[in-house]
Amino acid sequence: MANYASKFATSDNAYTGGYTSLEVLGNYNDDSKIGRGIVQIHITAGTVDLQAKITAAAPWTTIKTYTESTIEEVVIAPYFRVVASDSAECFYAENS
Repeated sequence: MANYASKFATSDNAYTGGYTSLEVLGNYNDDSKIGRGIVQIHITAGTVDLQAKITAAAPWTTIKTYTESTIEEVVIAPYFRVVASDSAECFYAENS
């Protein structure tokens, strides 16, 4: 079971027609030494870009583009978001 899990939410809770999610903060537990997490990507249509940045002022960088649904381990960055080209739901979890 994950110590922390979150959906990549949108401000209007709409996950169709393309969207950019709100930010998810990595290393939810500031005392954590967790270096890796898990993303679950459920694509109904289109693609999903997983983006990250290491400071609030840094530009967003696409670290992976998903074309099919998957669950995958990722390196935890301080900030994450997803950009869906059409319809998808995406989740993020940390474990210790």
